[in-house]
Amino acid sequence: MPSFPDYPPSALRALFIGVCLFAVAPACIADDTGNSVFALRNHNPFLQIFGLPTFQTASLAEDSDADYTVSLELANNADFGDTDTENFFIDGESYFLTLSTRRRIKSWLELGADVPLVIHDGGFMDSGIKGWHDIFGMSNTKRRGLDNQLQYLYQANGSTLYELSSSTSGIGDIQLTAAVPFRDQIKDGYALALRSSLKLPTGDDKKLTGSGAVDFATALYVSDVRTLLGRPLGISGFAGALFLGGGNVLPTLQRDVLPFGGVSASWWFAQRFGMTIQVQMQGPYFDSDIEELGGSTAQLDVGLTYRPAGRRSCWKFAVVEDIQADATTDFALHFSVDTRCGVVVN
Repeated sequence: MPSFPDYPPSALRALFIGVCLFAVAPACIADDTGNSVFALRNHNPFLQIFGLPTFQTASLAEDSDADYTVSLELANNADFGDTDTENFFIDGESYFLTLSTRRRIKSWLELGADVPLVIHDGGFMDSGIKGWHDIFGMSNTKRRGLDNQLQYLYQANGSTLYELSSSTSGIGDIQLTAAVPFRDQIKDGYALALRSSLKLPTGDDKKLTGSGAVDFATALYVSDVRTLLGRPLGISGFAGALFLGGGNVLPTLQRDVLPFGGVSASWWFAQRFGMTIQVQMQGPYFDSDIEELGGSTAQLDVGLTYRPAGRRSCWKFAVVEDIQADATTDFALHFSVDTRCGVVVN
C-alpha cells in the first residue's frame, strides 16, 4: 500500500488555501476550461526518470481538435545526505524539451503522448540561485563549494551503485496518456475526469534519461471556474497513485507504489494575463534512510500566462521552488507554448 508521509506545514497551508478559494469564490460559467495549469513535475535527477504525470486539469481536448504544448524546463539540483551505510550527492542541471499532444478521439476518450529530450550538464545557474537565496533569506548551506559541476552519486556499504559525472543527452521515456470524462464544465458546472498514463522505457538508464522500465499512473482530476473580483478563477486538483515497474536505477531501493496529488489556482487578473499558483506533492520513491533520496516531496510552482489577442494559444512562464527540500527539485524555470489556453477571457 502507498504510504502517506508527513508534509511540512507550508504545503498543508497551501492545500487549505486552495480549498478555501474553491468554497468562497462564486461559480462562473465559462466556454473553455483548458490548460490553465502548468504541466510540471518533480525534476530531481533520480526521480524524473519515473512515470509521474504532469499537472493537468479535468477538462479534455475539444472534439476532433488536437492540443499541442512545447515546453522547456531548466532544473537545478544541489543536495547531499549520508548515514552510516549510505552516501547521496547531487549537483548539476537538467534540461527538458518536451512535445506534448492531446486529442479527443471520442466524446468519452482523450489520447495523448509526451515526448521529452533530456540533457544533464554542469549548467550555469549556481551563482544566480545563491544570490536568489540570499535575497530571500534562504539557506545556501548545501551549495557551499558547488559551482556548475555535474555529479549524481549514490553509494551504499562502500560500493557505488550509481554515478553520473559527464554530460549526457537523449530522448527520455515517452509517456502515453488517456483520459475519460465523468463531468463536463458546461453541462454539469464543473469538470471531473480520470487520467492515466503509461511510461515506456525509451530512454537510457545509464544516462538518467529513463528508468529502464514501464510505469503506470492513474489519478482523478477535478476542475472548476469561479470568479474573483469579477475575473475568472480556475481551480484544479488531483490525487492518484504511481505504480513503479522497477528498472535499472537503484532497483533494490525502489518502492512499488506511491501517492501523488496537487492543487492549483489560476486567476485571470487582466484581459490577456493570468497568474497561477500550484502545489504538488508525492510520497517517497525509494526506501532509504537518507531523506534527500527517500523522503517525500513538495514543490511550489508560481507563474504567469499571456494570451495574445485573437488567439487561443498562450505563452507561459513559471518558477519552481522546493517547499519540502528533501527529494524535491531545488529550483527550476519553465517556459511553454500551448495551442489551447485556459478560460476564455472576453
